[in-house]
Amino acid sequence: MKTLLIASLVLSIATSMYLAETKRCQPGRHARLFAITELTYSRARKKLLAAGWQPLQTKSFNEADEDPDIKSGNGPLFWKRGYVELEASSGSGVAACAFLFKNAYGNHLRVTTAGEELPKEKAYARVTGVQFVCD
Repeated sequence: MKTLLIASLVLSIATSMYLAETKRCQPGRHARLFAITELTYSRARKKLLAAGWQPLQTKSFNEADEDPDIKSGNGPLFWKRGYVELEASSGSGVAACAFLFKNAYGNHLRVTTAGEELPKEKAYARVTGVQFVCD
């Protein structure tokens, strides 16, 4: 009986932790958020800045060139453009990238993109998703 009670308690705690991690984050107040999915990242970024979202620097300038999270794929190009909100970039697959913003209310917003950024070929990474990020 005691073993069953302990197992039930452990299962209950694990389930609670899982649900807490997967719970969608929806802040009560936040800066305006326009529909930016499918826009090029550059264009979407301009809309976010105009709405009050600010880039949240995620990497040190001194270590960015060697940071494994951003040294492949579109990462070096985005970093060179001054997109300090770059969190991660993938060097393979769909060339996915993640960017992080904050607003005056303390909210964080993650923007994800896919696609290669090849300006000479007029190919640009496009926004695939936007999600509030909670601690």
